[in-house]
Parts: sequence; C-alpha cells; structure tokens
Amino acid sequence: MKKILVPTDFSENAGQAVEFAAVIAQAWSASLTLLSVYTPAVSRYNLISPLLVDEVAQAKSEIQEKLQLTVNTIKEIYPGVNHHTYIGTGEIVEEILRVAKAEDTDLIVMGTKGASSIEKVLLGSNAADIIEKAECPVLVVPFTTEIKVPNKIIFATDYVHSDIEDSRLLTSMAQVFGATITVVHITKNEEETEEELKLIEKFASDVKAATNFPHINFEILSDNTVIMGLDTILENAGADLIALSTRKRNVFEKLYNPSLTKKFAQYTRIPLLAFKVHNESKKKGV
Repeated sequence: MKKILVPTDFSENAGQAVEFAAVIAQAWSASLTLLSVYTPAVSRYNLISPLLVDEVAQAKSEIQEKLQLTVNTIKEIYPGVNHHTYIGTGEIVEEILRVAKAEDTDLIVMGTKGASSIEKVLLGSNAADIIEKAECPVLVVPFTTEIKVPNKIIFATDYVHSDIEDSRLLTSMAQVFGATITVVHITKNEEETEEELKLIEKFASDVKAATNFPHINFEILSDNTVIMGLDTILENAGADLIALSTRKRNVFEKLYNPSLTKKFAQYTRIPLLAFKVHNESKKKGV
C-alpha cells in the first residue's frame, strides 16, 4: 500500500479520518493525498455566468488555505509523511472516484459519525456510494475512533474466494502494525455449525498457505442475524478494525438484499475496511 486518498470537508468527522490515515501512512511509509471537492450551485441560468467563475475561484482559494492548515498539522504531528493536496470541482462522489482512479489509489479513507447498535444512525450517502463504487478498498472511520495503529483486526468472511486475496493485504497490514487477525464466520443456524467448521478449516488452510502469517486465528459464531453476530464479536474481542467484503448488486438485489458491508457500517463504532469483490465465486453462500 503506497497511496492513500482522504476526502475532507474540514468537519470534525473528516479531521478524524485524516488523522487516522496519517497514522497508517506513517506506519506504512505511504503517501497521503488530501482531497477537497467544491460543488457549485449550478443551474441553467448561471452555468456560464462570470459570477460562477468568480465563485469557484474564491471557493478554491479558501479551500487551499484550509488544506494548508491541515497539512501543517500533519507535518507537526506525523513528520515524515509524504503528502499532497488536490482541489476538485463537481459532484463529490464522482470526483473522489475520478481522483482515486487517476492517482492509482490503494486505499480511500473517509470519516463518518458512526453509531452504536442502538442509535442506528445511517452512514452518510457519500461514504456509502464510495464503498459500493470504488475499485480500491475503502476505510470508513467513525468519529469515535481512537487514533492509534490497529493491533487487533477482525475479518468477517462468507468464504468468497477473493477473501483469500484480501487476506494478503490484511496480513501485510497486520505485519506492519504488529497486529493479530481473527477471521470469523457467522452462521444463523446452529445445526450448520459442524459443516461450517469444515468449511472454515479449509478456508483457514487456504489463507495460511496464501499469507504465511502466524498471528491469525479462525472462529465460527451462531447468532440470530449476521449483524448481531458481528456486534457480539466486536464487543467480546475488543477489536480495533473490522474488514468485510462488498459486492455490486443489481437494483432488485439492493431492494431485497442490501449490502452487508453498508448495512453494518450503520452500526460499527470502530473503523470498517470494505473490500471490493471482483470474483463472485464462493465456496459457500450464507
């Protein structure tokens, strides 16, 4: 991981994400790109108005000043982190995705207010769109996150084959951070637990063969819902980061079977790392 992109609107939530990204960049010796997007109020009446040109120019000047203040803070607290700034104009999600692709970004880090499993505050629509559409992993950082290098990582899997490839990134992260990884699978039927154990043993063998990482273990948990199971694991394990896979769904699937990653992002109180699934083949669906 060499390039980290952090969109910011200079809110407290975004500031938390910037600082968490700086911690990762420092540990990883990665570069940090701070992106702020200005969206002018465009209509058919002012699309080519000279006033709009002046408005954009003034907005960019103000954004540049704020970006410089953010950079100064990073330089003071996290010396040695290589950083860049970029000001975009247009629709926020489209601009973030465009810059991420143009910069060949390895990780997007975004802030959110986060929520407890009781409060159920929805994840901001921009972050949800980025999770669904970005080609690189996306790390969502709740405002309540403690700023530190993660030392205990939970990786939730339903045996999607690409999870084995994602485990390579996780283990390389864990090696840099000095962290441990617990790979977990949630089953909603206790009678399936024995079958699930056989599957995760095979999955575990594949992951270990692919990563050769010693500080990794595997668990099966039965609960009423996947969300409840993950919430239980997080409460009991004291994890610092949770990783999940997300996959593209058509409009009918979105209506009746929403993405687990985006759904769980409503509840998590720790950073959520979302991987994109490019290969839909699975060992077993749940």
